[in-house]
Amino acid sequence: MRQEERADLISHLSELRARVIRAVIYAALGTTIVWVFFDPVYQFLVAPISGALEDFEGSLTVRGLLEGLLVKVEIAFVGGLILASPFIIYEVWAFISPGLTRTERRAALPLIPIAAILFLMGVAMGYLMTGIAATVLLGYIPPETEALLTLNETVLLMLKFYLAFGLGFQLPIVIVLLAKIGLVDSAMLVRRWREAIIAVFILAGIITPTWDPITMTVCALPMLVLYWGTVGAVKLIERRQRKNEDESLAG
Repeated sequence: MRQEERADLISHLSELRARVIRAVIYAALGTTIVWVFFDPVYQFLVAPISGALEDFEGSLTVRGLLEGLLVKVEIAFVGGLILASPFIIYEVWAFISPGLTRTERRAALPLIPIAAILFLMGVAMGYLMTGIAATVLLGYIPPETEALLTLNETVLLMLKFYLAFGLGFQLPIVIVLLAKIGLVDSAMLVRRWREAIIAVFILAGIITPTWDPITMTVCALPMLVLYWGTVGAVKLIERRQRKNEDESLAG
């Protein structure tokens, strides 16, 4: 390895280490904030489950001395990551952006805040769906059976549920990126609408903890709206690209 390449590698590794350290600090600060305000955060988080349990005269229970502490750590850590995510995303972007071309930076930069907004929308949708899903699942409990849900398992399931919805709402970002690199276009997306509906319902079935048609449909409808909205966005991108090409040819 040449001296210049070695120096460049050491510089990149030093920058990476500095940005990782800053990201860890951001996550630690976010976790501390959630830890301090744990009680209202916890009440808000379990409100959909608590409401469903009240209808079935059930309750959340703990089975070990450490379970309460474990749940507090899990919620504080995940909540801290969510609070720190804008700053962590900035550190990631600041590290990779110098290696991108001007065109690539111009294409990717607007997608970052949109991806964050869509993720939060997905989490909010998952939160709204939790009560419905819990009510449906608790409805399968046999008669004369008391609903006693383990706190840690329930909280973990809810966090995974919210994460799955947040990731599911990244579908428009994936489609736009595929369109920008030329793997799909608006005509293809319109032509394959049947396959898209099937894929969305399969994804909704994977995300939701219950396979009942009502929950799946409620989950799938927003993603179908996002799909068709993305088709419109791809059309606008294609129109802008054609306009730029025409202007460059005319010039």
